[in-house]
Amino acid sequence: MLRYPLIRIVLLGVVLFVVVAGFLGLKRWRDKKLSELSYQEYEIRRAIQSGDYKRAEELIKKIQSDESPYKPLVLSYRLYLEKEGVKVDEVQTLQDLISSLKDEDILPLYKERLAYAYYLVGNNQKALELLNEISKDSFNYYSAQILKGMVLEKMGKKDQAKEIYVQVEKSAKGTYFGNLAGALLMEER
Repeated sequence: MLRYPLIRIVLLGVVLFVVVAGFLGLKRWRDKKLSELSYQEYEIRRAIQSGDYKRAEELIKKIQSDESPYKPLVLSYRLYLEKEGVKVDEVQTLQDLISSLKDEDILPLYKERLAYAYYLVGNNQKALELLNEISKDSFNYYSAQILKGMVLEKMGKKDQAKEIYVQVEKSAKGTYFGNLAGALLMEER
């Protein structure tokens, strides 16, 4: 009789030990992985600073598929490389960045940037969809509204664009974007 409860207690102890050891091992593995990614991010930054854009691009390709906290930063580096003459699919890179971003506060910034990329390639409808997702509470609301006006103008909807510029000029009076909206209204469009 005493034998079965003793076996159960021993088995429970073994199971508990295996579970705790598994969690500790998983934590150690994650910490090691993050440390490796941190070093790779440092190497990318160093390559960019030294002007070795080819090496930076190789390193970015190597780690951009990892789902880690570093992914948005690495994708931002990729966008930077485009300015340095490295061919980058900006739309795809921004889509990847947006889907991996965890910080809701800066998400509107990248949505606006993606909308601008769509605007540049002539996909005005996609640009409008993204710009409509940027709420009045967003820090970049007025800049997104100016871009929305530009997109509408490109689509031939000058009256709607004018309404947006008037609204921005009134709401952001005395600021850069309010003044910009006023300047756009003064131009014959």
